Amino acid sequence: MTIGEQIQRIRIQKGLTQERLAEMLEVSRQSVSKWELGQAIPDVEKIIRMSELFDVSTDTLLLRNPEDTEEKKNPLHLGSVYLVVKDFEKSVAFYETFLDTKVDNRCRSGNKFVEFYVDNKCIALMNEDNLIGHCTDLNSPYKFVQNYWVEDLLLEYKRVKTLNIGHVTEIMEAYPTYHYFHLTDPDNNIIEVTGGYHMTENICQSCGMKMGTGDFGTNADGSANKEYCKYCYADGDFLKDQTLDEAIESCIPFLMQDGDCASEEEARELLRKELPNLKRWKQ
Repeated sequence: MTIGEQIQRIRIQKGLTQERLAEMLEVSRQSVSKWELGQAIPDVEKIIRMSELFDVSTDTLLLRNPEDTEEKKNPLHLGSVYLVVKDFEKSVAFYETFLDTKVDNRCRSGNKFVEFYVDNKCIALMNEDNLIGHCTDLNSPYKFVQNYWVEDLLLEYKRVKTLNIGHVTEIMEAYPTYHYFHLTDPDNNIIEVTGGYHMTENICQSCGMKMGTGDFGTNADGSANKEYCKYCYADGDFLKDQTLDEAIESCIPFLMQDGDCASEEEARELLRKELPNLKRWKQ
């Protein structure tokens, strides 16, 4: 485990955002991000300060514990619990008085939520007006939103979609550095998952194939079309006039050939979950 990974792990355990830790260390959020990504190393003064803030030894930050077990890939970390409130400003004033503290920050996209840190845990107030589709009945029991954080949001999005356990929104952007998606549980409560989002690959919006620069389809003017692959789209039109079911069946051999699925039925089930979310097949 690198120094950056240790900082990230302990920061999350303490319930701190990158922005909050940056404020406490009097550095920029970008500095904290670079440490955690391994793009830079904090100086000795900052390491000592973090050991004090985290209540751990400097060795814990600098050295991997030989007893550490291998962590699961892209684990979910509980970030915040949001209390959904109808009168946002009134609730903010109430909790500032009750907790005897001022809110740590206002959401940069507007009055969507505010955060309080109590015993290194984050309690946030969510403005109900910004939560599309949530129940506005004052007597409704659905007043909480769970927030989780992952290192790779796209990877987690694909995993949750495959689980098929509830409605999942598309990945959305609150502001350039904050991406998220919502999962609805059986009681209509909303789970928000946030994290690092770097779309480094193009996916054909017809067949789901990962595309490199040589795989792009072409528009009517001959320019590259980065939404569809050359096997699905050329000269501004689809090469095959087919239904979604026909597209699924035609893609099965390729999944089998690439070893992504062990059987035709497994491939068919995967495609039935994935293809309807692509641009060509969305209703």
